[in-house]
Amino acid sequence: MFDFVFERASESLLGVVYLSLDECLRLNNKYVSSEHLLLGLIASQNTEDDNLAGRALASMSVDAKSAAQEIENHLRLNPDLEPVFNDRPQSVDAVAKLTGRTGAIEQPAFSAALVEAMRRAEEYSVFYGSEEIEPEHLLLGILDLKEAGAITVFEELSVNLEFLRKQTIQLIAQESFAQGNIGGLRSSLIQGLAEFVERHYRSVSTLNDLAQRSGHTRLHLPSRSEIVHMVVITYLSEFLSTQVCFQRYLLEESIRNLSQRVGTLDQEVTATIVTSAAQNLRAEVRSTIEHMWCNEYRILSTMLDEAEHDLIGSVIEDLWWAQSEEIALHESFSDALDDHRRKHLLNLQKRRIEIASRLNKLSTRLNDTIKQCFLKHPISA
Repeated sequence: MFDFVFERASESLLGVVYLSLDECLRLNNKYVSSEHLLLGLIASQNTEDDNLAGRALASMSVDAKSAAQEIENHLRLNPDLEPVFNDRPQSVDAVAKLTGRTGAIEQPAFSAALVEAMRRAEEYSVFYGSEEIEPEHLLLGILDLKEAGAITVFEELSVNLEFLRKQTIQLIAQESFAQGNIGGLRSSLIQGLAEFVERHYRSVSTLNDLAQRSGHTRLHLPSRSEIVHMVVITYLSEFLSTQVCFQRYLLEESIRNLSQRVGTLDQEVTATIVTSAAQNLRAEVRSTIEHMWCNEYRILSTMLDEAEHDLIGSVIEDLWWAQSEEIALHESFSDALDDHRRKHLLNLQKRRIEIASRLNKLSTRLNDTIKQCFLKHPISA
């Protein structure tokens, strides 16, 4: 059940897992927790395997020595903060198979928070259109877990979690732009949802085969159309929210690159570019939804109407403009940090909290809108 995460893990991410296991064994802990993952991410800064997560942590002045001491103290005082993952044999086998660590050293179990962080990392890799799960996806996954021990450590180190999240997303966008690996929302969405559908469909097919072989006839399993419908309702809103944020950061990199080539752009020109991109993104979301239901799946008996497309499109544009404000504020905050303007920093921090709250509300609104639109359309026979 958990093996598929490691099957998509990059060599860089596996390196972080190796380092986390080493730290767990060194500290004589019973299981690998999110704190050990954090130690692995921080330790990766000092290896030849440079990764975006290490860069993001370094930008927040999270250095290996001070962080390691804080984490060791934290684990000493809170040895059982995170419950153990109840699927221990599979988790151990997955690590042993991929690391070759079998035999003499007993494999430690995984904490539930670590497993959830890895699952979230896998989802982020799909949301960003990445073929492999990278350390930066893991860092984003850890930041989602409000009750994890690693979050407590971040807070003890006075790390601004939202700032770290934005730094990580910005680095992902910069790396994608530099490598020319700029996937559009449409291609990322279609490919990503197909991956989620196939994974869940395989699980259901396995259960169906088991039911048939055991002679169990009362087992009711969802059809492929029902699985597609559930995947869309579960993942589409978060997929769109992530992609809107990512596309906005990619546009920022494009504008920055253009400015370096032709000179500083006029504010009016920049505003026109951003406005046009917002309208294009809204149209792209609509065409993607229509394409999926007309060409990819054809599961709904009736298509979304104009009012429903407008509902989704309006939230997409609102998210785009909120992200634009957040990016501008992020840059202002960085400048103020460099200038040590305390009063200005406090004002900017207040605005950042307001925008973060607005983004959370818009994400919730998008999720509610997606459910409202797709639950009212019955699945075709």
